[in-house]
Amino acid sequence: MEQLRTANHRTLTTKKVWKVAIYLRLSQEDGKDESLSVSNQRKIIYDYLETDFSGKYEVVETYIDDGISGVTTTHRPDFLRMISDVEAGRVDTIICKSLARAFRNTGDQNKHLREVFPQYQTRFITIDTPYIDTFLNPRQAYSMEVEFHGMFNGNYPILISEEVNKTFRAMRKRGEATSGYAPYGYVKGDTEETKNKFFIDEEAAKIVRNIYQWYVYDGMSQLGIVKKLNSLGMTTPTERKKQLGINYFSNHKKLSGMWTAATISRILKNESYIGNMVQGREKVVSPVLKTRVTVDKSEWVIVENTHEPIVSKELFEKAQKLQATRRRTPKNERVPELFSGILYCADCGMRMNHKKSVKQLKTGEKAYRHYVCSTFAMRSKEACSNHCIRYEDLKGAILSVIQNQIKTVDGLAKIISKAEKKKVASNDKLALRKNLSTKQTELTNTERISDDLYIDWKTGTLSKDEYMRMKSSFEEKISHLKQIIQAIQKEIEEKENNNDIVMPYLETFLEYKNTKELTRSMLIDLVERIEVHEDKSISINFRFADVHDKITQAFTE
Repeated sequence: MEQLRTANHRTLTTKKVWKVAIYLRLSQEDGKDESLSVSNQRKIIYDYLETDFSGKYEVVETYIDDGISGVTTTHRPDFLRMISDVEAGRVDTIICKSLARAFRNTGDQNKHLREVFPQYQTRFITIDTPYIDTFLNPRQAYSMEVEFHGMFNGNYPILISEEVNKTFRAMRKRGEATSGYAPYGYVKGDTEETKNKFFIDEEAAKIVRNIYQWYVYDGMSQLGIVKKLNSLGMTTPTERKKQLGINYFSNHKKLSGMWTAATISRILKNESYIGNMVQGREKVVSPVLKTRVTVDKSEWVIVENTHEPIVSKELFEKAQKLQATRRRTPKNERVPELFSGILYCADCGMRMNHKKSVKQLKTGEKAYRHYVCSTFAMRSKEACSNHCIRYEDLKGAILSVIQNQIKTVDGLAKIISKAEKKKVASNDKLALRKNLSTKQTELTNTERISDDLYIDWKTGTLSKDEYMRMKSSFEEKISHLKQIIQAIQKEIEEKENNNDIVMPYLETFLEYKNTKELTRSMLIDLVERIEVHEDKSISINFRFADVHDKITQAFTE
């Protein structure tokens, strides 16, 4: 048998044909480094096979994990597929450009070099330093050089992760997008200057506007919106990314062509649609495992007015209020009942339940609708009395009250001047500043008392237990006061940027000036809460009630 002797005198039979697997990997951390590109790795490996490989070979398959971190092997689909082929005997040689392309931690590296590959008699080769060929030199798998490179490769992603996080934090503060994808309805720019900015994707943006319109003004539930979008065959976020040629992976392949309630909920909560860049909603707790956890909203990075909005701020806020209110939809109906979420019993404060009944008349049966106190009807007849009102009576009374309120607002709009509008805003800010000053004084006094506690303890006026208990109580109060002060300062800042608090009030009510029919959108826009008394009288809490009071006060001063 003809033989070939290598430089280290290990014997190779010329009849042996090595079944080669070429492994290529490029992670997101590698960026646009051409030396690490998949195409460059492939070229280097083929050059090596043609000129330096010891023995005959056949390339069975090339395995590529593109854009996937190498910190663990368990998250790399093609690496796992390659190992499966090793175990099945389909390949017996693995070649990659460097040790770092195959492994990014010493645990995975040692397991495969010292256990898996020897068990399946698999030859492992790396071309860069350290050059490894476990057939020609099996002891290399145990060498200090390989061990050292494994340790370095394991720490490298952590160092890179820290640097990337620093860069991302700075970009987020500037309002630049750091995520790989734009929210549904937007696309990222395609130039170096615009790649971190959002631009409206009009085709998807129309669907986003419809979702808000259906939810807020048409009164549709999230599930109802899902059914409508699916029945119309509207493009989902995942499908839209594919249409735009974006390389996107989803764990829910079966649902990628279907709308879900979770998707609708995310769209309705996303501040991006009012032009704000919202980032940092999740964080990686381990750069090795890539484990992500959600972050409290107080820690999000929000930069306002970074891109063109798809929906108005007013519409977005209405959607948030609706989501915060439990809305009940009658069974087998997509549209919620007219007064859902805003009708309450005046005495116990619980919701009024919507009922449908049938009344027997001489002429036959007649269906009618009415509302009853949920406490009386479902919990305890001792806890509340039988508050009950017919649907038509309630609807007519509410419409009449709203029409009268609109007339009042219309009258104010005709007589109020620009100077008076500014006076209302000025009075509002003056009251806020007065409240701010009071809270700041209270904070200063509380901090002083808290500091004096230490002296009282050291001089024996207070015991240690008394000191610790009182100190904890004061610290809690100080923290609460600081939160209040921060909220007041933010409100003052918002009012400085928007001096006119009157016009939104006037415009919202006058939008329904000539309306003759009570609608869900009218109630959502104008009414905060409706209460039904035992004698069937009604109380209405209108939105903008505080603005109305401020206007009245400005006129009387």
